[in-house]
Amino acid sequence: MRHHFVPQFLLGAWSEGSGDEKFQEFRVDLDGIPTYRRVKKATAYQDNLYALTKPEIAGMSQHAVETHLLRHIDNYAARVRTRMLQNGLKSLSLAERCDWVRFIMSMRLRQPDIVHKLKTESADHLRRTLATQPEKYQALAEDDDAPTLEEWADDKFPGLIENFGLSFFHELVDKEEIGTKILHLHWWLWDFTGTKHDILLADNPCIFTGAIDEPELIVALPISPSNAFLATRGDQTANMLRQLNPSTLATRLNESSVLQARARIYARNTAPRRFIENRMKARVS
Repeated sequence: MRHHFVPQFLLGAWSEGSGDEKFQEFRVDLDGIPTYRRVKKATAYQDNLYALTKPEIAGMSQHAVETHLLRHIDNYAARVRTRMLQNGLKSLSLAERCDWVRFIMSMRLRQPDIVHKLKTESADHLRRTLATQPEKYQALAEDDDAPTLEEWADDKFPGLIENFGLSFFHELVDKEEIGTKILHLHWWLWDFTGTKHDILLADNPCIFTGAIDEPELIVALPISPSNAFLATRGDQTANMLRQLNPSTLATRLNESSVLQARARIYARNTAPRRFIENRMKARVS
């Protein structure tokens, strides 16, 4: 199953009005930065990225993270995005703001490298935990039990250890402490219509300028070629943004997108090629 780490509803914004229902993909991970026309379902995915290694583990179905969590989050976020663009941030209810916060948090966690790290580190941590104090297990084990607690867990709950990280993925997405902090930031919706360049979208699209508690934090997410969601903490940052020329802010936003892209940058057409090439040179130098 294709698991999109950049939701199709977000990618689709860069193909609106294109005529061919496609957008431009720049492969910044390949020599020469080749570029292709893509439809939204054909990029920013990895097969079975969030899938368990077995059809069911401890009551959790193989594609539960995708079908019961991320798909649900994306459906609600798509509605919030539409409302923001049509009626502005003030039109959002508290529930809609919470839906958007969940989406922002999911965008940080669903990246392939983060998912891989979560899977491997969680499994390794659980194995180390199960291996501590083996004498306690031996004191409780029956004659026909496995020699170690790890082997016993593998026997009783096949696949649980290797999929342990995915079993609490939803808890990370819904982590109240982080979500509340994002909810209480100052939210902005920037319209870049009329600026010289479109807004670019990276395959790692959500930009955090620092840690969640940093006083000058900026959270940014492009939501169309002419619009971006931003959230800030602190009057100094807010005043800085107010004073920036929209074209300058668009350039800085695009620079951040290129700098943190894993492999792909998305645009409406080939116009940003020179910009992307120049920023990629600075990234590798």
